[in-house]
Amino acid sequence: MEHRLTEKGIEISLFCCFLTIFIIYSPDNAKAPTKVGGIKIMAMDTKDMMNEMGAAFAVTWLVMGYTVWTGEAMASETALVGIGMSGIMGVAALGVAWMAFAGAHILPPVTFMHMMTGELDDTDAWMANGLKLAMQIVGGLLALLMMAELNDNGVTYSESMGGEAMEDWAFDAMTMLGGIAAGAILWCIHSRTDNPWATAVGVIVMGSYIGASGSTDMASMLVNEMGDLVPTLLDYVVTGLSVGLGALLATKIDEAMA
Repeated sequence: MEHRLTEKGIEISLFCCFLTIFIIYSPDNAKAPTKVGGIKIMAMDTKDMMNEMGAAFAVTWLVMGYTVWTGEAMASETALVGIGMSGIMGVAALGVAWMAFAGAHILPPVTFMHMMTGELDDTDAWMANGLKLAMQIVGGLLALLMMAELNDNGVTYSESMGGEAMEDWAFDAMTMLGGIAAGAILWCIHSRTDNPWATAVGVIVMGSYIGASGSTDMASMLVNEMGDLVPTLLDYVVTGLSVGLGALLATKIDEAMA
């Protein structure tokens, strides 16, 4: 998906970014959990959230990249300004990112796998992983805003779609089964090797099955006035859950064989 900006989308993006930063640095945001009306509220780990946002920013900027025209708009070819999610360079970039931003998930499939393989009744864990997903999108937003300023020949949304809207999202059982299978394999690689390079190889090989660029696509929709947000959001959530279910399945198989 080409990543593009509109004027209204930029306003929405800046609002989301400033709101997120305000919440993260709120004086009431201590790491110790508090209680509101007798209900325990998990506090946000500011350092962890900023680490996640910074990692997503770096990967969106350097790896996912930004699509531009090589010449006159609509009359020339397009090119990706970035490493891209393929080949040895993509593996190297992701591996370095996971080492440099230790503790960050960076990509949605990794977060969804942790969500589904943890304690499913642990609300604190669900909140922490949900915040990681949000920070990945915010990091992508900031990267897209910066790249738009650096490149004045970017491919706009209408140009990339030929003036047509995205097709309505439709459930595809085979696609979901593919996501579950890919999630099971990726979780085995991620959990058994505990090696960022091995995980990077798995992500590059199975990128289209696991929704590796999901947070960047969501960020792109937010800066595009959210015209096609619904199909993008549904694809993001369903793909993430299928990958998470695959990881959960792999965990249960391991437990049964132990």
